[in-house]
Amino acid sequence: MGPLLLVLASCLGLAMASEGATNGSRLCHEAPAWWINGSSPMEGAVGQVTVVALLKCALPHSLGALRERLGQQGVSNVRYMIINEQAPLSRAMFGELQRHAPSDVPVLQQQPHEPDVWQLLGGDKDDFLVYDRCGRLAFHIQLPYSFLHLPYVESAIRFTHRKDFCGNCSLYPNSTQEVWGCRGCGLGSASPASCRDHDVPAKGLGGWP
Repeated sequence: MGPLLLVLASCLGLAMASEGATNGSRLCHEAPAWWINGSSPMEGAVGQVTVVALLKCALPHSLGALRERLGQQGVSNVRYMIINEQAPLSRAMFGELQRHAPSDVPVLQQQPHEPDVWQLLGGDKDDFLVYDRCGRLAFHIQLPYSFLHLPYVESAIRFTHRKDFCGNCSLYPNSTQEVWGCRGCGLGSASPASCRDHDVPAKGLGGWP
């Protein structure tokens, strides 16, 4: 496979992982306002990448390893949070979810009388939402691509940490009015050349070897 095809395959993979039918229109928009127990966990998110994981009952054991690996690669100043489902069974298993979470990652429990945050965010079980330094949704990785043994969640975090995907965010050192990243490969209107330097592995989607 030539370099251009490899780049296009890489972009296609992350585009397919992120472009969900229910949430594609929310890309590059700030998250809707949401609260849990009267507090707004997204407050203070500006200036750093924020990863919101929608999980219930069980936590992927590789989440801690993913954070450690990204930290060793210089992907620092990333906030992680886990939101448990609102359903009664998931609330009953909250302690188990919290017990398996990394000690410095908050696990948030929705209450029955509060608006369902999963619905507000347009998400579902095992989704990962990655917000850029200006608090805008850069990637929404859904099943089956959100399994952490696949490259897509890690690549989305790394890419959002490095590049101003949505454009016009002054909190990135090389912010530009032109949209960065893989939007020309399925998430927007930039040319395929904008995918240069993208580091998403090409395996796993679109029939590429």
